[in-house]
Amino acid sequence: KVKSLTISFDCLNDSNVPVYSSGDTVSGRVSLEVTGEIRVKSLKIHARGHAKVRWTESRNAGSNTAYTQNYTEEVEYFNHKDILIGHERDDDNSEEGLHTIHSGRHEYAFSFELPQTPLATSFEGRHGSVRYWVKAELHRPWLLPVKLKKEFTVFEHIDINTPSLLSPQAGTKEKTLCCWFCTSGPISLSAKIERKGYTPGESIQIF
Repeated sequence: KVKSLTISFDCLNDSNVPVYSSGDTVSGRVSLEVTGEIRVKSLKIHARGHAKVRWTESRNAGSNTAYTQNYTEEVEYFNHKDILIGHERDDDNSEEGLHTIHSGRHEYAFSFELPQTPLATSFEGRHGSVRYWVKAELHRPWLLPVKLKKEFTVFEHIDINTPSLLSPQAGTKEKTLCCWFCTSGPISLSAKIERKGYTPGESIQIF
């Protein structure tokens, strides 16, 4: 009887794309369309922001032994849960405390505030990602939950004129190359850039 479950955001810009920054209020609606009367335990939302990184490196443990080392890490920026209708417990199939939803389309508003501390800008890469999303969950007795997740974008404005981003950045890497019984001397590479902060379209000179 559940025809559709959708999530829509109230956009803060003229492009009609959900983009937010730290401290903004994220608001929207969960729309539920049913073709007949249903009994519901709860309709919840779960909003989360987190970063994940993962990569592998090959290691030598001896002359004839090699293995792969896996690295993973995760950072959580915020975790918000709210109940739009119903109650917290969904682990029983009791008929008590159920809410009746009649046939048709129904909308339930939600809102939450992003942390005031600076957030990482949304990102998708080969070795990791920074993602922000809202998930809606519809729970009914004796049935599997209906779930839907929708992502939104966080864009954090950064002032590159701060002293820490205007300072030069330098680094050195040294390596010795081997081929069978021949070993080269150490090879060293040094690089330097004028500052740490740049804007899109700028050229970065490496010295």
